[in-house]
Amino acid sequence: MNITGISEQWVTARIKQKGDSRCIP
Repeated sequence: MNITGISEQWVTARIKQKGDSRCIP
């Protein structure tokens, strides 16, 4: 598993779900 890959997918999913960039750490 790639941490960077997972992080990218997680961030992308968050942006798509919430549509708010403030949720990104």
